[in-house]
Amino acid sequence: MTLKLLSSYAPVDEEFDKVSLLLHGDGANGSTTIVDSSSSPKAVTAVGDAQISTAQSKFGGSSIAFDGTGDYLSTPNSTAFQLGLSGDPFTVEFWFYLNSSGNYVLFSKNGGDSSWALNTGYQYAALVFGGIIYWQWRSNSGLTQITSTSPVIQQWHHFALSYDGSITRLFVNGVSVGTPVSSNYVAPTSANNVYVGSGANADPLHFDGYIDDLRITKGVARYTSNFTPPAAPFPDLSPSGRVTIEDNSLDVDARQYIINVEEQDGQPLESGVRTGINDFVVGCKADGIWNAIKASCILAGARTLAGALVPLTGGAPTNNNFVAGDYNRKTGLTGNGSDKHIDSERANNADPQNSNHNAVFSTLGIPAMGSLTNNLIFSNNQRSRVTSSQALNLQVGFSAINRNASAAFQSRTGENTQTFNSTSATPDTSNVTIFRRNNPASPLASNATISFYSIGESLDLALLDTRVGNLMTAIGAAIP
Repeated sequence: MTLKLLSSYAPVDEEFDKVSLLLHGDGANGSTTIVDSSSSPKAVTAVGDAQISTAQSKFGGSSIAFDGTGDYLSTPNSTAFQLGLSGDPFTVEFWFYLNSSGNYVLFSKNGGDSSWALNTGYQYAALVFGGIIYWQWRSNSGLTQITSTSPVIQQWHHFALSYDGSITRLFVNGVSVGTPVSSNYVAPTSANNVYVGSGANADPLHFDGYIDDLRITKGVARYTSNFTPPAAPFPDLSPSGRVTIEDNSLDVDARQYIINVEEQDGQPLESGVRTGINDFVVGCKADGIWNAIKASCILAGARTLAGALVPLTGGAPTNNNFVAGDYNRKTGLTGNGSDKHIDSERANNADPQNSNHNAVFSTLGIPAMGSLTNNLIFSNNQRSRVTSSQALNLQVGFSAINRNASAAFQSRTGENTQTFNSTSATPDTSNVTIFRRNNPASPLASNATISFYSIGESLDLALLDTRVGNLMTAIGAAIP
């Protein structure tokens, strides 16, 4: 296999070790788990109704939503947030989207004062007030600020504040706004948390809108002149952390798969996810079952739906109607029992009539439904059809069918393999689909949640069961 490293693969941040806070706003819709992806992750607490939302996102996927009625994020005070002291440069930047006009605090570190006028308790704040964007900070002369023009409602804007050790500059959508100011920063009189979406004091000015990709860099002024705002999420990887073709610690096939996934995601996987993938591939090879897996996807672990649909083996599947909100990194992809399904792009007759398998892993399980036909995961084809008396009990965990002889096939669920007498029939030429039967007259579908599927030649189902189970455990443990 020839490995190729594209220039766009897993971009890195040369200053990643200086990143104090990095909030991508990634996650399942409605989740209140906000992950800091910085070089030294901090605890982030969602207050009120602050949550992950797929309703708006700058780059597709999700962002952090605030409804203006008591929502905010809080992370504890630390030296990482004492910005600008002793002339140390720093940068604060994020994307924001206003739902409506109003007075809002977007980001702040303050000390509990009741107003924003010349108080001595806060250090800095980004606001939209009176229809104007502000950056305010406490200097030895009192309140110092830079103001910008009015932001457009219901439109994404990039906010960047850059201090080079002597001059503070404010940029909106990459353009310098207001008048750069030469004035120092002083510490607040009381150490307090950093807040996103609020001032969290007696005059909090709670934000009504969305924030995406917030990054604080302490020690670097990233912008000193006009620039093009980022066209992708900020990298959360230092140059030393990127997987490359020279990384011989990974199996060659696992390494190429990880490179392909991270290229789609635009950022790296956690080391634990990488290790789980590598252990799965190495284990399947050791068990002698790897070469029998002809078409497969790990529908979990990747940071994006596009990454999850990168094939582990075989050609790329075709996505039919799944969107980002249908995907969860820990549990996988959830169907809707209707039009959402995957075309594996592997024909039923691509594998020998008497040497074939279909397998899935369901982290959340298969919903209880009225009949077996309503629980279809794979397309209705001659080599994997079961009758009502031979029903495959799809459930949480591994479910599979395997045929290695013309007169019988094996099914496996609940860590048990059973053999049924059933003479094989010539398979048709249509592609195998997942989540849906491909019979146009009866396109029955499943709303199951699936985190892995495999299609190919006959193999030992018990061995594959163990390997996939270990993989899913590793992914679940590695993802915050």
